[in-house]
Amino acid sequence: MGNRVKREKSDEIVKWVFFALFVLYAISLLYPFLWCFINSFKTKHEFIRNINGFPEKWTLINWEESLEIRANGITIAQMYLNSAFFTVGCTFLGMFSSSATAYIFSKYDFRGRRAVYTAALVIMMIPTTGSMAAMYRLYNNIGLINTYTGILITAMGGFGSGFLLLFGFYENLSWTYAEAAQIDGAGHFRIYFRIMMPMAIPALTAVGILQAIGHWNDYFTIYMYAPEKVTIAYGIQIINSLEGVNLPKVFAAMMLSIIPVLVVFACFQKVIMNNTSIGGIKG
Repeated sequence: MGNRVKREKSDEIVKWVFFALFVLYAISLLYPFLWCFINSFKTKHEFIRNINGFPEKWTLINWEESLEIRANGITIAQMYLNSAFFTVGCTFLGMFSSSATAYIFSKYDFRGRRAVYTAALVIMMIPTTGSMAAMYRLYNNIGLINTYTGILITAMGGFGSGFLLLFGFYENLSWTYAEAAQIDGAGHFRIYFRIMMPMAIPALTAVGILQAIGHWNDYFTIYMYAPEKVTIAYGIQIINSLEGVNLPKVFAAMMLSIIPVLVVFACFQKVIMNNTSIGGIKG
C-alpha cells in the first residue's frame, strides 16, 4: 500500500513537471507574436524609446499605412490575391498528386515498387539546396520563370510529407470495398475516385490544411522562381527592406500576413491532430 502511494505521488510530480515545461515552451512560442502585435500599435519614436512596454497611446496608424505599402509596385491586397491563388492551386495539385501516388504505392504490387519507394524516402532526406541551380536553369530555359504555371508545377511532386501521411492511411484502408466494386465491374479509376478517395477525406483534409499553411508561408519558392508575382510572405521581406526604419509598420504588415493562418489553424486544429483516423472496415 505504501509503495502504491509513493508511486502515485511520484507520477503526480512528474506530471506537474512536464506540465510546467510545456507551459514554458508555449510561452516561448507566443511571446514573439504578442511582442510584435503590441509594438504594432506604437509610433516609431515610442518603439525606439520603449521596446518592451505597452504603448502609451494605442494607435492604428501603422495598420492603416501598411495597407498602402507597395512592394515591387504591388499592394498588400494584391499580395493577398497572389498568395490565395498560389495556396489554393498548389494545395489542390499537391494534394491530388500525393494522394494518387500514395494510393498506387500502398494498394498495388508492381515490379520495382519497393525500390522506388525506398529511393523516394532517401531523396526526401537529402537537402534540396544542391539542386536549386539546376532547377532554376531548367525553369529559365523553358520559360517558366515569373509565371504562375511554373509555381504550380513545383507543387505537383507526388512525394513528400503528404505522401507519407496518405501512404499510411491508404495502407490501413480495407480493400473489401474495392473487391466488391470489382465484382460489379468497376475499373481502377472508378474505385479510386468513387470509393477510396471519399474514405480518405479525413486524411486528405488534414494534409490539405497543412500544405495550405505551408504554401501561404512559402517565401523561398516565389523569391527564387517568380519574384514578380509577389505574395504576402515574400512581400513582407520587401516591406522590411523598404520600411526597416519604421519597425512598428513592418510588425503591422506581419500581423496582417499571419491572420489567415491563425484562423485556419484555430478552426481545423482537431482535424489536423486526427489525420490518422481510419474509416470503413478495418482489414
